[in-house]
Amino acid sequence: MTHLIRTTALVAAMATAAAAGPMVSEIDVTADLSAIENFKAAEVWTSLEADLETALAERLVGQIADENAEETAEIHVEIDSVALASNFEQALGVGEWMLKGDVDINMPDASKDMRYDLTVSADQVNAYYPAGTDPAMVSVDSEIFYNAIIEAFAGNVASKLK
Repeated sequence: MTHLIRTTALVAAMATAAAAGPMVSEIDVTADLSAIENFKAAEVWTSLEADLETALAERLVGQIADENAEETAEIHVEIDSVALASNFEQALGVGEWMLKGDVDINMPDASKDMRYDLTVSADQVNAYYPAGTDPAMVSVDSEIFYNAIIEAFAGNVASKLK
């Protein structure tokens, strides 16, 4: 009976490892300060690079490679644009909230590398707001909005490695 339990546990562990995506050895996010299109955005999004790297690492926690690991994936994100319209501009339709970047995922098998542009806008982040949040009451300087857009961006990138 003990042998059966050990065998079952080993098979389950191997299946989980096989189903998991590649190990990740590097997560690098860069944001050119010129990408931040207005003063309010620059004021609110001061730790964008670190926060996005952290959100990616949290989503990939079981896939972070050891220091000397080989055959690993690397994630590079270059933020191109951050736009944060005021609620008034947003309501008038003359401004938008969005985070846009180039995503480059280098896989262990180069034929599976991924390169794409990713834009996350205010329309897409409602699902990331805490339960009971009224989207109409969320402003650009809100921690709720900031966390939601970071989570949406990180969620998309991490999903490519699962």
